[in-house]
Amino acid sequence: MLRGWGGLVLAVACACGRTEDVPVQTPPPPPPVAACPAGPLPSVRAPNVGAEHETLAFWLARLPALDEPLVGAAELQWLRTQADTTPGGPRDPWARELTSAGALADMRVRTSSMLRELAEGTDVEQRPGALAEADARVAAADPIDHGRLVVAQTQMYCTPTDVGVYHRPIDEAFDRNLCTTLHPGELVRVLARAGAGTWWLVHAGHTVGWVREDGLSTRLREADRIAWREAATVVARHDAVHTRGGVPVRLGVALPLRGRGEDGVAVWVAGPQGPVEDVVAAADVTVGPAELTRRELFARVFAMMGAPYGWGGRAGARDCSQTLLDVFAGFGIALGRHSSVQATQGVESIDVADMTDADKLGAIGEAAERGVVLLYMPGHVMLDVGADGDRRFAISSIAEYLEPCAGGGETLYRLDRVAVTDLELGRGTSRGAFIERITRIAVFGRRA
Repeated sequence: MLRGWGGLVLAVACACGRTEDVPVQTPPPPPPVAACPAGPLPSVRAPNVGAEHETLAFWLARLPALDEPLVGAAELQWLRTQADTTPGGPRDPWARELTSAGALADMRVRTSSMLRELAEGTDVEQRPGALAEADARVAAADPIDHGRLVVAQTQMYCTPTDVGVYHRPIDEAFDRNLCTTLHPGELVRVLARAGAGTWWLVHAGHTVGWVREDGLSTRLREADRIAWREAATVVARHDAVHTRGGVPVRLGVALPLRGRGEDGVAVWVAGPQGPVEDVVAAADVTVGPAELTRRELFARVFAMMGAPYGWGGRAGARDCSQTLLDVFAGFGIALGRHSSVQATQGVESIDVADMTDADKLGAIGEAAERGVVLLYMPGHVMLDVGADGDRRFAISSIAEYLEPCAGGGETLYRLDRVAVTDLELGRGTSRGAFIERITRIAVFGRRA
């Protein structure tokens, strides 16, 4: 990064004699202040982050009680009950109160809100009229109700159109019409179809939105749907797992267990016509949710280091909240899809908005002794990883950050990946430092 000159120090030597006898010397002009670089600029690492900070071993050496189970059966049950009652939290797609009519009514509210922002000039469409067309599709949608499996990485849209919707000023990396991405093996409830069957409204538990049919299996027999939901499950330990048949098994997906053998674990995977039996290496998975320990959680998160950032699941990548949602799912903990919801979960959620920076750091440090901690600032959520000296760090899937320029102004830098950042990042910019912006922390550990 280019940095401006902070000033020029002139050393003046005093000589004896009359002033007129001293030769007049004109000091050289100060070097010009370097211009603030125009952003966005690519960034390999955030400031104050070394290569060591992005390694698992560095943080494991600093964490307490690495293998101590952080949640027990009582906490897991409490977290599940809490999730069911959290506004905007995850839901069982087949809960009785969830109906096709209710889901379509919610979709009308969503499209109406987006149309209002469009009319107010807050947002802009990639193609004029696309949102109005989507709203008409929702109004004419046919209610249906059955289960299907996701067979390929599938983009879920907030409205039934693939046309982009952007805040002003336009940044095409942040399409407001992208809701999330669905992984192969997810079971979804199909609640409506629109556009002559070109769009399907699905409930995935963590998100409700619209997908294209080509990412889904055919309609499941009811017996297969029930068997898929009720079977013991197998979950991936990292994001690069593939079955013997080449099917990807990403973090966040639970596959039904079929049996265990010497050469692997038999599972059901999602085929175009429904469940298909396949085999996955035993070392790559756990049977049932893994036990939440600092070592296992950090191993899964740091295995994602460098994974691309994708707002709303853009191009199959993950944003900050989906990264944490998928990681915690492997421990049997259902998080909400949005960062603001995740901040209210955990066995303890602490409002730190009115604290000083020092008090916030103290609260985070104390919480980290009791469990693992999510750090929330409006629009972003991170996992606390600990302190190195007088600086505290977090890991997240992050798009960008601001850096002040020495000569005035600020520059936008793009990380666009899972990365480690310190909580001083952004200090002196219009957005402020991360620690200044953090308003809530969520703790996952033993209940008091």
